[in-house]
Amino acid sequence: MVGKSFLDLRSVLSLYPELVTVTARADSHIQDLADLAGRRVNIGSRGTGTRATWDAIEAQLGWRDEERVRPVELRADATTSALCNGAIDANMLIVGHPSPLVQTQLAACAVNFVAISGPAVDKLLHANLYYKHETIPGDLYGIAADVPTFGGRATLMTSASVDARVVAVVAKSVLAHVADLLALHPALARLRPRDMIKDGLTAPLHPGAEQAYKELGLIE
Repeated sequence: MVGKSFLDLRSVLSLYPELVTVTARADSHIQDLADLAGRRVNIGSRGTGTRATWDAIEAQLGWRDEERVRPVELRADATTSALCNGAIDANMLIVGHPSPLVQTQLAACAVNFVAISGPAVDKLLHANLYYKHETIPGDLYGIAADVPTFGGRATLMTSASVDARVVAVVAKSVLAHVADLLALHPALARLRPRDMIKDGLTAPLHPGAEQAYKELGLIE
C-alpha cells in the first residue's frame, strides 16, 4: 500500500554508492542545481526512486510553480538521443559509476555534468541520513574535476522473517569474496568490509548478519 511502511525490512550489507547524476547539453549552460529551474528535465517516471529523489530535492528548493522543472518521463535508452536533439535540456538518473549510459551520453554530443550541491541538498541530507555528500570521480570520464553530488548505497536487503542462519551464510560468503568483487567492476573497486556493514544501511541489521559480523570481529 502506498505510504505504508514495511517494518520487517532488514539490512545485510551495503555495496557501491548510487549517486544522483545529472547531465545536460553543453549549449543549455546548465552547470548547477539552480540552473535547472524552468528547464525540460527527464526526472523518471512516477513511483521510481529517481522521481522520488527529485521531488525531495525540489521540495527543499522551495521553487515557485514557474521555477519548477518541466518534467519529462523517458526510458533510459531514449535519453541520449533526447539530450542530443534538444528534446530535453538535462537528464537525471541514480547510478553507480562508471556508468555505460553516462559514457554513451558524453560521447554522443556535447554534454556536461551538473553539480548537485548547495543549501537545498544540505537540508535534504540533514533530514535523511541515508543520503551522503559524494562526488563523481572525474577521472572515470576523462574530465578535469570531480563532480559534487549526493546519494545512497546499493544495499542487500532481506526480511526479518528470513532464517538467521541463512542470512549469516550469505553475509559471510560475500565478505569472504570481497577481493573477487573488487575486480568485477570499477563501481565495486572501493568496497571495504568495515564500511559495507554500516555505511548507507537504511534498515536495522538482520540478527543473522549482526552475528556473522561479530564472529568475523568486525563489530563487538
